[in-house]
Amino acid sequence: MQNARRQHFWLQVIVLALLGFLPAALVAQDPNQQQQGNPPAQNPPTTQEEPPPPPAPATPAATGPTPLDTQIHPAGQAVPWLGSSSPLRWGDFSISNFTYNFVVDHFQPFGGGPSEDMNLNIFRTSLVFEHYFGKQHLLLQYNPQLAILNGDVAGNAGMDNQIALGTTFLLTPRFSFVVKDAFIQMNARQLYPPDYLAVDGLGGNVIQNNFLQNAGSYIANTITGIGVYQWTPRDTLTFSSSYKYAHATGDDNPNNNALVQTGSDFAESVAFTHRLTSRQSIGALYTLELLHQSENVAIPGNSYFNTVAGFYAIQVAELWAVRGEFGGNFATYPDKTPPLNTLAGGVSIVKNFKNDRGNFALGYTRGRTENNFLTASIGDLLQATYSQHLFKRLVWNSGAGYYRQMGADPRDVGKFVHTALNYEIIPNFFLSGQYAYLFQRANTPDLLSGERNTFILGLKWEPRQLQAH
Repeated sequence: MQNARRQHFWLQVIVLALLGFLPAALVAQDPNQQQQGNPPAQNPPTTQEEPPPPPAPATPAATGPTPLDTQIHPAGQAVPWLGSSSPLRWGDFSISNFTYNFVVDHFQPFGGGPSEDMNLNIFRTSLVFEHYFGKQHLLLQYNPQLAILNGDVAGNAGMDNQIALGTTFLLTPRFSFVVKDAFIQMNARQLYPPDYLAVDGLGGNVIQNNFLQNAGSYIANTITGIGVYQWTPRDTLTFSSSYKYAHATGDDNPNNNALVQTGSDFAESVAFTHRLTSRQSIGALYTLELLHQSENVAIPGNSYFNTVAGFYAIQVAELWAVRGEFGGNFATYPDKTPPLNTLAGGVSIVKNFKNDRGNFALGYTRGRTENNFLTASIGDLLQATYSQHLFKRLVWNSGAGYYRQMGADPRDVGKFVHTALNYEIIPNFFLSGQYAYLFQRANTPDLLSGERNTFILGLKWEPRQLQAH
């Protein structure tokens, strides 16, 4: 127990050192940094000769793919943030979208409990602050949501919030440091299906988002520091330190004594990648993760996870992109719980159709998946999505996903399918219709168990994001 506390202490020291002292030390090693040219501000140019703001430095687009995500993204998306073309801009502040959704939701719990039927009006927007100072880039996104049920803002029709912060520091010509922070406040289960598998067709990237549904409230904050050092024109060393705090309740009724679960997660990762060609890379990854769960969980205390994997990525003529990791995960648990050694890795495939007609993407992860609930289990997460331009302004999107925890029953299992049609009425205004089906059987009180059918009719205003040239 004393040894576990020492490991816990030193992990916190490492996180604080990397996030706090490393950037300052590297700046001190580069006295000529202030003499180099600064990128222009993100504000609209005052003259036609001013170039647009440059993208964030030292991203995978510049150094080749890496197994660690070093880019700043629009919240919930896989594409890198390159700026917004929104006309609603006041200096560094802008509004990037407005969304209205009318939701018809039916949930049937397992075990013979009463069903729930809801008709909701949901309003969402995205507020953005973006600023360039020197060679640094700061991006803050705030996505508030307001849902109204029968004229009231309460219960499942509460206010949910999402805040994402990203800062890029170009400390030397070869070294950049990225700090990302994500805060999520979910008063109840997700009120409509997001893009569960986010796709960046141009970069060949995918991000697997959560789709399991919480039974009560869920609050989490994750801060990550990522360093990217371009050792040689072909070799890149990437390291990251992250800390996540999560708080979940098993009941969204404030009149009940809700079961509370809390936990903290520390993770240290290092990756080395070698670029074989302009479209192929190989590498290796090591991750040490400490999960500390303190209240009302199956395995309280400290659980340790060591992951070692090889990495390979290839992109073929901008039509196919494949990335894969393969290795092992070695888990140790407290209180004489048997350790678990298993295969770990993942694969992502992105297929772009010619003439920008759509794409197909597949993402699979085995190991410690990013979840919106507290668990020390290792799981499998498989997701796929298909997008097709039926006509110039009409797009059909569909997808499916499957999640299961390893081990014997009882265990958490979930699967979903969804389909949607999006029609661009006039430039930047979109009318959409969606349907989603979710099956979820949970062994933890902070997740729902049942079947859910959701119909959505939506109207959205969203100017297109800036694209890389």
